Amino acid sequence: MKEKNLNEEIRDWWEKHPFTLGVATKDYKSSDLVGKIPLDKIDLEYFTEIERKFRKHSGIGAQKEGEPLLTKLVDFSVLKGKKVLEIATGPGVHLVPYAEAGAEVVAIDLTRYAVEQATRNLKLRSLSGTVLQMDAQNMNFLNNSFDFVHAWGCLMHMPDTEKAIKEIYRVLRPDGGCLAYMYNRSSWPFWFNIIFLRGVLLLGLIRYRGHIDRLTSRYSDGASLGGNVLAKFYTPKTVRRMFLSAGFSKVEVKPWDIGYEPRHWPMRRFPLFKYLPSFIKKYMSKNWGYGLIVNAQK
Repeated sequence: MKEKNLNEEIRDWWEKHPFTLGVATKDYKSSDLVGKIPLDKIDLEYFTEIERKFRKHSGIGAQKEGEPLLTKLVDFSVLKGKKVLEIATGPGVHLVPYAEAGAEVVAIDLTRYAVEQATRNLKLRSLSGTVLQMDAQNMNFLNNSFDFVHAWGCLMHMPDTEKAIKEIYRVLRPDGGCLAYMYNRSSWPFWFNIIFLRGVLLLGLIRYRGHIDRLTSRYSDGASLGGNVLAKFYTPKTVRRMFLSAGFSKVEVKPWDIGYEPRHWPMRRFPLFKYLPSFIKKYMSKNWGYGLIVNAQK
């Protein structure tokens, strides 16, 4: 498959199954963490519910109770008046705290639906910002355009992740920063839930002829729908190498969990993780969490 066609397939899948953390309404249901609701049915309560679910999904690792989203990961006080870019904005929930902090926000997304959602989110809150449909692997911004780039849960869904990281570096101003979230190949959910349960016990590795990216795409976002087009998991070492190769001077990569516990068969019948002591769960989350938090400086 040519890269252009793969990009189009990825765009079309997310256009049909946008990331909404599974928020649904009385008339429109969602599946997994995705689901599409007509724009004329979307109100502020809808976006507030997505925010609430992100708080629950991310636990206290991203923000304290009662604080704006991401306050444990981003120092919003230094971004007032600064130009911030969010990549793959989705419903724009992560864009809001930057705008509320006084940053000049610009957001891009591969899909038209996400652009319309995020624009509506800002408008309902009387916040200003620009939201554009654009591919992060080929951004139409001048060099040194932004002070900060936010790329949450998107780089691993792109065919050319390294090119997207180079694009982030290009559009950042000197000393600019980047916060990214990516899936962790060194995590216990990757090895236990995907490789062991799905790959070995359910013969996924045979079905997909040993192609790990096909297996991870099948059993990550949109699993109940048959999986998404592309979802790659990276080790911390690989992620650090990619950011350094792009030119970043400082790169910190650390595991970050989302309170995940396997609930699929056979774990429904044998819920072993449910009975683990909390200190063991915390240790697993800290050292082998599902995701990776990346802090990089140009």
